Amino acid sequence: MKQIGKILGKLIDYLEEGLIVAGLLFMTVMNFANVISRYFLHKSISYTEEVVVIVFVWVTMLGISAGYKRNAHLGMSFITDKLSENGKKAALVISSICSLILIYFMLRYGIEMVQNQIRFHSKTTALRWPTYIQGLALPAGAVFMGIRTIQAAYQQLKEGRQK
Repeated sequence: MKQIGKILGKLIDYLEEGLIVAGLLFMTVMNFANVISRYFLHKSISYTEEVVVIVFVWVTMLGISAGYKRNAHLGMSFITDKLSENGKKAALVISSICSLILIYFMLRYGIEMVQNQIRFHSKTTALRWPTYIQGLALPAGAVFMGIRTIQAAYQQLKEGRQK
């Protein structure tokens, strides 16, 4: 069972990081192509801005999740450094619970937003794509963030026990 968890964790890592890298590369290429088109052809590629914004939203949500995995988000270490080991554990648990509550609301209202986008057949301006393609980034990102928050808290608590 532990082995399956490790494999699943690695799969999520590679998926998350691969999508972030692919998204950043795609945005760079699209923006560069648009700049070249404007400079040499004096015409803009009309849909690039819309596509780049959609990809940017997805990359941002996945990047937040990756930040949780690496414990790279801003913290209040100047406060927690002054706490005892038990105080640090309590602060970690409280912080993780607060994060999970926020993530729950992101998931809940993200799903509601996507349902409304589907119900009202909302479309993007230039490409006429369904807006839920972009909107799905919020609940999907929330799921990844929830997983990563739990993983990070577990890992930090486990490391605290090993010291």
